[in-house]
Amino acid sequence: MSDLPARARRWVEEVHPHRRHLLRTEDWALALDRDASERLRLAAVLHDIERAFPDPDAPWDSARDWDSPAYNRWHQDRCADIASRWLREQGAPDDLVEGVDRLIRVHEDGGWPEADLLQAADSLSFLETMTGLVVGWVESGRASRDRAAAKLQSSVDRMSPGLPRARELGEPMLRAALAALGGVRAGAPR
Repeated sequence: MSDLPARARRWVEEVHPHRRHLLRTEDWALALDRDASERLRLAAVLHDIERAFPDPDAPWDSARDWDSPAYNRWHQDRCADIASRWLREQGAPDDLVEGVDRLIRVHEDGGWPEADLLQAADSLSFLETMTGLVVGWVESGRASRDRAAAKLQSSVDRMSPGLPRARELGEPMLRAALAALGGVRAGAPR
């Protein structure tokens, strides 16, 4: 394995507002498959990279649009484009860039074993590290409590049935996240 995963982690630590989520996604990928490929590890670290480079013209709000197929397509494609560009700048081999690109383009949905593993690792990391963000959606009025709870629930529901261990690991995190959400005072809707 090359030093690209380490370089990707350093870059994410420098630029990403939710760096812990991306780094923990790699950790969860390794927890689910200790022999995870370099391609999967890089996709895990870079899967949400577009959030480090906000598009001021984008019509999307992740609190509102998280389950929109159009938003998810835009988000995944933008992440893959940025990650691929960075990997090429780092001198990554074409086949590695293409493999990472394919995985990132489906990280919200999965679709084959390695992509399903990335999706599950993303979900586990989201429940572990991003509950505060979802709570903030409710506090600020960006999302209703029900809508925020649906986002958290979807983190487990979308995991492949072929990954029962991921679902087992996610269930207690989901219960804790929903409990945290239950104690939140909702802000005025925006």
